[in-house]
Amino acid sequence: MYKQISKISWNTLSIVAVALVIMWIIWPPPPPPPPPPPPTVTPKGPILEAIKHVNKQIFIEHYSMVDVEYSEVPTEWLPFIKQEVVVLLRGRIPAGFDLQQLTENNIWVSSDGKRVQLTLPPPIIFEDNVAIDFENSRILTQSDNCPNFLCEDTLEAHQNKVLPTGRDFLISFARESGILEQTAEDGRKYYEQFLKSLGFEEVRVVINGYGL
Repeated sequence: MYKQISKISWNTLSIVAVALVIMWIIWPPPPPPPPPPPPTVTPKGPILEAIKHVNKQIFIEHYSMVDVEYSEVPTEWLPFIKQEVVVLLRGRIPAGFDLQQLTENNIWVSSDGKRVQLTLPPPIIFEDNVAIDFENSRILTQSDNCPNFLCEDTLEAHQNKVLPTGRDFLISFARESGILEQTAEDGRKYYEQFLKSLGFEEVRVVINGYGL
């Protein structure tokens, strides 16, 4: 009796094993899932080129006026011989960012390409582009009893002394009036919107030296 039951069990196991082999051949197990795709890395070069292509460098332009006093006494022995002039100078002072300083090191992009950070150099006053408004500038007072062989003539004095001094005064006045801080704030807002227009979901713009 025991041998008969054992024989039946072995026969059953054999049938089950054969059935499993047949099922495995007919219905093989599903293949393993494919590996996840590598993270998308957005190249920094096109971003940098887009920024430089727009070439938005000047953000603020102050229109200011300053008084410039100039006097020349050719000799201490003759103090009454002198040249004096006071000029009201008006001019435009532009400020912005030198984009030539930007490199790919100023740009960070997340591995999924959704976040970006741009680090801008400190804003500067473009001193070479300061423009004197001659039409609206004027001489307030002028006295000249110094002969030309001792003092510069009025035109030379204006060109050599008054205008360079006035340009420096305009730059200093603009700096004291907060032109660089205004430029930093406007630049941050502008480039935040610009980077969002490129498709980034999260944008941060940092201004070196301004804690923004």
